Amino acid sequence: MAKLEGVILLNSSTAALQIVNVTTGKRIENVTREFNESDINAPVFSNEIMHRALAQVQRFQQLLRDYDVTAVRLYGSEALSQMKNAVYFADQIQNITGLNLSWLNGNQESYYRQLAVRRAQLDGKTLLVDEDVFVLGMSSTRVDLGYFEHDYFKFSQHSSVGPIRLAQTIHDMAVEVTEETALASEFINSKLADFWHMLPPFNAIDRLILLGADTAQRIFLPENKHWVAVSKQDIQLVISDLGRLNDQAIIEKYAVDFNDVPFTLTEMLLLMNVMKATNVKTVQISDLTVLDGLIVQDVRDDNDIITAARGIADRYMVEENHREIVLTYANQLFDRLKRVHHLGKRDRLLLSIAALVHDVGSFINSQKHYQYSEEILSGIDFHGLSTIEQRMIATIARYHSAETPDSALQGTHEFLPQERLRIAKLAALLRLADALDDSRLQKIDKLSVSIGKEKITVTGQTVANLQLEIYVFRQKASFFETVFGLPIVLKKKGRRS
Repeated sequence: MAKLEGVILLNSSTAALQIVNVTTGKRIENVTREFNESDINAPVFSNEIMHRALAQVQRFQQLLRDYDVTAVRLYGSEALSQMKNAVYFADQIQNITGLNLSWLNGNQESYYRQLAVRRAQLDGKTLLVDEDVFVLGMSSTRVDLGYFEHDYFKFSQHSSVGPIRLAQTIHDMAVEVTEETALASEFINSKLADFWHMLPPFNAIDRLILLGADTAQRIFLPENKHWVAVSKQDIQLVISDLGRLNDQAIIEKYAVDFNDVPFTLTEMLLLMNVMKATNVKTVQISDLTVLDGLIVQDVRDDNDIITAARGIADRYMVEENHREIVLTYANQLFDRLKRVHHLGKRDRLLLSIAALVHDVGSFINSQKHYQYSEEILSGIDFHGLSTIEQRMIATIARYHSAETPDSALQGTHEFLPQERLRIAKLAALLRLADALDDSRLQKIDKLSVSIGKEKITVTGQTVANLQLEIYVFRQKASFFETVFGLPIVLKKKGRRS
């Protein structure tokens, strides 16, 4: 019998379900239902809307039972999580359906959209293989721009200037002006100026893939089609229409919902701004969603997340040779101490990220740089990581150097006890990996680990003098012993230099 899994994604106005064959990856069902016909921009869910959403989840559960699906994952979008009464909604969902609602942040949504594009095919071809391409994700309150070179992820950057947030501000400013389109375009340019200034270098490209833009899909995407190519001239024609037509004419010509009319112009202007800045002539509009990426997350490529972390390290001028060797040592220690730390694959990823970015604080001041590292990383959005994982990275970086946390990380009140334990274990491993290159000379050629009953021995094979590394390793090993209950020592193997 085929092994099936169900994935449900709730947004502020819709519920979507996909049932997938885990073995083959084939979609068995794909259902989307609207449960909110009122103002989707209200700060809270009304009781009626909460009941509708709950009822829709229960209908999905019946469909899942019909397919005999027992493995179910339930997610809530960032927009939904920002509702003031979202916590009550999540509690009701769990109490009545038994499903735990996991919140996605905007960075995760961007990651899963891009993952969906990587797995998608058009005319039998994988979309990202043959050329360089930008992937633009657009939600109500932000835009995300990812860049790929021949299917290789290079960087992702976001700005909190989504069409709804922009439209609300522009509407307030436009009361006393007649040229709303010109005002809106100028305002968008001003808000995205720093976004383009900070964008890393990229090759000249011809194509942009647009995801998540509901209005653009309604206007351009033919019924029962998943992709459509639209020229810059076509976008400009729509913008001209939106600037001169009244609301009723826009609804009739473009089949836009009444509630979406105020955001249609800003969405088109945002898209035009991106096309001009990237010098793209064609945009490929797709109805691929976050949910399409979530259903393939078990085969996701974590290399994209690592690449994004390297981009952060580059931005803060972290010394490349040191960070890369610390990454190598950290992964080797993690892999060879599995029966000591009992951590999982996701923890290895977090350790890798922390190894790459742990020294970003030196960009401000090398003295107590670990404190500055925590401050910087606490304010950074990590591609593909949950909000709690981002905070964990910042805390691990804090304790990679001279400052040693207490035995239970009591100062980290925002974390649950199990999360504090994971942080302590990963910080202990990162401290040792960092100590192995304390001289910044990458002396050790090969690393081996021996786990004994009374102690752990790490042996570094090298012809160089390891006195500094052995001394610093000894200092940092005390926290490892506190966390894991075994002393750990560094020894040298090789002829004397």
